[in-house]
Amino acid sequence: MIREKLNVGRNTDTDVMNIGLIGNDIGKVKMVGEITDKIYKNGKLIDVRVGHNLIVNSFLNLAMALMKGENGYSGIQYWAIGSGADSWDDTTPDPAANATQLTNEIGRVAILPAEIKFVNAEYEESVNPTNILQIEHTFGTADCNGKWREFGLFGGNATTTTNSGILINKKHHAVLTKTSDMTIDRTMRFTLTLSE
Repeated sequence: MIREKLNVGRNTDTDVMNIGLIGNDIGKVKMVGEITDKIYKNGKLIDVRVGHNLIVNSFLNLAMALMKGENGYSGIQYWAIGSGADSWDDTTPDPAANATQLTNEIGRVAILPAEIKFVNAEYEESVNPTNILQIEHTFGTADCNGKWREFGLFGGNATTTTNSGILINKKHHAVLTKTSDMTIDRTMRFTLTLSE
């Protein structure tokens, strides 16, 4: 069995985005990104990875564009995968909050509308909007093969072109070499909460 460790819970201060709101004692909006990967080889589950990821500053640009109804802009569109840098195998750096693209994108897959759902606190699908958004996608045997050390979701005016669109989140992780006999079921949840 292949098992690679993630630094779960590491640098939790950078795993969330805090947005201060002024007036009416609203407090702060806190957005948390959680990720679960189920890794299969030849149809057999070989590893499960769970962790957090950084919501980057450019997410706010996308949120404002969507609120305005900016022409040609959409929400989550692509899941990009990157190889990062070989030096990360010694010490994986934290992603930067001002990142606007991956360090070394090797490919991306389109996220279909049916793969994005509202869920409740028990992670059951909700027909009405909630404060938790769940994205589920299976990377097939031909998707983004190579060394994986980072990922990010892109929206706005993203296309199939590398580095296009607005980066929403970023995660650096231990290297995973994806080959053509592997599939990965990836689940991403964004949770928005208000704090005092």
